[in-house]
Amino acid sequence: MIRERIISFINRASCVCKNEYGIIFRDKGVLLLFFGALLIYPFFYSLPYVKENIREIPVAVIDRDNTQMSRQLARMMDASEQMHVYKKYGDMDSVKKDFFEGTVYGVILIPKDFSRKIYRGELANIIVYCDASYFMIYRQVLTGAKTVAMTMSAGVHVKKLMSGGMTQNAAMAFNDPVPLISFPLFNPGGGYASFVVPGVLILILQQTLLIGIGLLLGTAREKGELVSGKSACGRSSTPVLIVGKAAAYFSIYIIHVIYFYVIVYRVFDFPRRSSVPELLFFAVPFLLSCIFLGITICVFFKHRETSIMILLCMSIPALFLSGFSWPVEAMPEWLHYLSFLLPSTAGIDGFLKLNQMGAGVKHVSHNLAVLWVLSVLYFITAWISMRHMMKNKN
Repeated sequence: MIRERIISFINRASCVCKNEYGIIFRDKGVLLLFFGALLIYPFFYSLPYVKENIREIPVAVIDRDNTQMSRQLARMMDASEQMHVYKKYGDMDSVKKDFFEGTVYGVILIPKDFSRKIYRGELANIIVYCDASYFMIYRQVLTGAKTVAMTMSAGVHVKKLMSGGMTQNAAMAFNDPVPLISFPLFNPGGGYASFVVPGVLILILQQTLLIGIGLLLGTAREKGELVSGKSACGRSSTPVLIVGKAAAYFSIYIIHVIYFYVIVYRVFDFPRRSSVPELLFFAVPFLLSCIFLGITICVFFKHRETSIMILLCMSIPALFLSGFSWPVEAMPEWLHYLSFLLPSTAGIDGFLKLNQMGAGVKHVSHNLAVLWVLSVLYFITAWISMRHMMKNKN
């Protein structure tokens, strides 16, 4: 008896799944979202960040000292990978026009008594003006100027020690007794694309899935259809409808997960430190929770376009709430806990740990537990939501 019921359930769910495929492939808007956007958007979003790092930022140099040492400092600025000396200016007034027009993004001002203070053994300063409206440029200019200044300062100190009788090696060891060797973990190049794109790709999966389900069920409600494919499958129970529809969406999106991590990651050379089976194992509860959440919230979408207008506004909040672009330590505690109602919060964190950091499945057990809990919770709410929609249609 139980075996027959299971077989009957599977057959009916398969029928609903088959009919849902038919609806998806007849809907141009959903096709564009489920296939076009997910095939094209990862490349479209990643292309601007192909170079990963900002280099050779044009800066202006105002050399009021005009000595051999100040000119050496300017040459060192130009030789650094962060900056390129676009032009030397005579005073601040002459550089303002180019700075405000965006021709140069920083100004290095070398004071008049720069070299004299160095020869006297006094503290010499340089003044750096940066365009802080663009944080990446601001960081590169400021870091480059600081690195060059420290390099010159170390060279002056080493020469002073050598003039006192030290050998070059001893002077260098005395100047920097504990040298710092920095190697960024999980993002060796310190690239912006390797930092931001992998997390955004997970959010793309969630948002396109939610909007697509909203379009499908919103269209069904507009047309007054109780369920998709009712005439072909007969009258089906609510669990059969949910499982059948979920199977159709899941089978499409699991292929997109493979596409992201096998093709897109290889093309743009993003860090890949996890196996595909591990990623798919983690993707199962993530996709299920997204699907059941999408069916749940469709009770609020009486029209096709409503899902687009509402869910597009969720993208940016979901990105910040995930905690990878803005630290969770800087969020209110209640908001951080509330963010776990979105699958993207645990999903992005888990995917990044697996693929970027090389963690094992056991290291993301907390994220897996959260996603499975969300899957069960949203399956129940999807059941309630679907029954409510069916009751209203009846």
